[in-house]
Amino acid sequence: MGSAVISRVAFTMAVVLLGVCAGGASVWAGGVYLGLEAYTLDMTGTWVQVPVAASDAFDELLTMLSDQGIPPAGLAEISADFAEAVANLDEAVSAFPPLIPVPLVALGVEIPLPWVVIDGVRVSVGFLDDRLVRGLATGLLGIVVPDPLVDETIDVGEDTATFTADLAASTWMISADAVKRFDVLFLGADFVLGADVLWGSVTPTVEFDVPEEWDVGVGAALAALHLDEISWSALGLHAGIGFEIGLPFLRLYAEARFLLPISLSVGWWDLRVGALAGALGMVIRF
Repeated sequence: MGSAVISRVAFTMAVVLLGVCAGGASVWAGGVYLGLEAYTLDMTGTWVQVPVAASDAFDELLTMLSDQGIPPAGLAEISADFAEAVANLDEAVSAFPPLIPVPLVALGVEIPLPWVVIDGVRVSVGFLDDRLVRGLATGLLGIVVPDPLVDETIDVGEDTATFTADLAASTWMISADAVKRFDVLFLGADFVLGADVLWGSVTPTVEFDVPEEWDVGVGAALAALHLDEISWSALGLHAGIGFEIGLPFLRLYAEARFLLPISLSVGWWDLRVGALAGALGMVIRF
């Protein structure tokens, strides 16, 4: 009987010791994070600008048609059709969500700091661009993204008009975190405070070959769309909570953050960094 009790006590102590060691190893360990990060863009002001840009571009086209001798009755009919199209466009964009997530392929490194308040300092870098998106779409999903995205030829009376359009896009985010970790066997919770700097840009390129009398008007209409002013950047602070599950040396993790931008830069399209961010992936502890 005594030996059985001792065996059970020894087994219990071994389990507790293993848990403490596993927890301690995880708490004091550094790590490499691989996965996806995401921040959000607040599109509230952007959706407002869509019908404004469309109207400005149409005004340039209307001026071009007027200069070419289109009678007032014809211009009025075209304007009425366009007004209806803008109303439908405004209704459509008003139904779009105000926050759009922007995913990034991310890599992070955590350096252990066995202090009372902070268990480690983590630096992570996330990046995404149009070439990476094309590669992932083809390699993972088998989807071939057209290059260029648009290549159209339109009959214009006896002439033709050719339009090609593509875009270059890129964004990155660098984050630095102070991490406090709580660990029990195969589960962990992280509380983080940190700072972020991020930047993004979308640059559409449009080339056209139109009848000579259309050249100036089409160019002015494209200029009215402010295609060279689709950019955003921010410096911000964040607080977040993350969870880990798995072995002490290899775990899956997910993290949610509240981001407070303290300095913003926006272009004409009023793209602003939103308050929500997060991460999802795998962490290798060492």
